[in-house]
Amino acid sequence: MIATVSKWGNSLGIRVPSDITAATGISDGDKVEITSRSDGSIIIRKKKKDAAQLKAFGVLHRYANPELIPLEGKAFGMAMEEKYGKGK
Repeated sequence: MIATVSKWGNSLGIRVPSDITAATGISDGDKVEITSRSDGSIIIRKKKKDAAQLKAFGVLHRYANPELIPLEGKAFGMAMEEKYGKGK
């Protein structure tokens, strides 16, 4: 598949076709890791949630106030999205 590199601010961007995003599970707002290799190739991988993030959720869930769970869940989700990007 051929894609065109375009200027995006001070950076360059590439549009990722929908069949590739569907196959890899990447969606709008996801964080990706981009690495380059000595042969000039570029590797893009979806960033997985780290163990610390999952552990923090478990601790929060254990001590959550049942009366505030809807508000806590929303606040936690907003905090995680701000720090790690859109979650699944």
